[in-house]
Amino acid sequence: MITSKSLWYTGERSLEVRDVSFPEPGPHEVLVKVDACGVCTWDLFIYSGGFQKERPFPFYFGHEGVGHVVQVGPGVTRVAEGDRVALRESPVIGAVGTGHMAEYALQPESVLVPLPEDRIPTEHWMIEPVACCVNAVDLARIPPGARVALVGSGFMGGILLELLAMSPASTVAVFDLRKESLEFARAWSARTAAGGAPIEIHDLSSTAPGAAQDRAALQGTFDVVIETAAVEPALKLANNLVRSGGTLVIFSWHHHPLTFDFGSWHVRGLTVLNASPAAAPDFSRCFAQAVPLIAAGRVDLAPLVTHVAKPEDAEALYEDGLSKENGYIKGVITWS
Repeated sequence: MITSKSLWYTGERSLEVRDVSFPEPGPHEVLVKVDACGVCTWDLFIYSGGFQKERPFPFYFGHEGVGHVVQVGPGVTRVAEGDRVALRESPVIGAVGTGHMAEYALQPESVLVPLPEDRIPTEHWMIEPVACCVNAVDLARIPPGARVALVGSGFMGGILLELLAMSPASTVAVFDLRKESLEFARAWSARTAAGGAPIEIHDLSSTAPGAAQDRAALQGTFDVVIETAAVEPALKLANNLVRSGGTLVIFSWHHHPLTFDFGSWHVRGLTVLNASPAAAPDFSRCFAQAVPLIAAGRVDLAPLVTHVAKPEDAEALYEDGLSKENGYIKGVITWS
């Protein structure tokens, strides 16, 4: 039997480190020592009590794990002991042995994603969210010369911005109101000034004279708009920015009912895309695309990962994640 420490959701805004036991790897299974696991918005939603109707407390989860193979079961040929790998989300939430928010995780060899051994720290190899963003850009099919708007540039929006800067867009406009997100967008704009799509920054918190008028003038002027903020005002803004006949990409997972006039999509002839990983023709391919992007530094998570903590200190990190205080953009729990 394998004994592993794991980080459990034990109640609303309550975490606890517990030991769990599960069998050693069976045929075509692999035991991975988890080095780090990203804290997703989904994790924060669970922590806040929002997922309790689907899965009652207590349980543990985690789906952005990266680690090293420490044991292989009979018949395993794709990976070997010592290999660095990214784990994939288990289809059963809360099943003991499958969650990545733990010292060890058990997975079928077929779903593991081989990663290079390089100088990039493990906490900057959070490949699952990058794969989600690759999927969104693939689905958007941005044509050369397109004007693209990104509404929300937090962690996922930041990755999307890095990808969009490599696209054939003529302009990428970023709309956000958080200081940290806007600072990242400005820094990335400076970093890519010598090549790639120009980046425009629009501060939604700005009360400067003319700011509201400038935003109003941009309505209906973008060919592709990607919404990542997961709040109703952001979705309405994204909808207003799309030109007639343009494409609206809904990237966010909206957890709550919205009041929205869907009739405008019909009248304006919009193409509306759901960029959920479940909509990907082949999500495994998105993982394969993400690996060389991170390895080459084309996607750089270093400026976006702002909080790293051991499991014993996870509660403070989760609280910052909910409140978006102390400069929080992305949190990672490290197990090694």
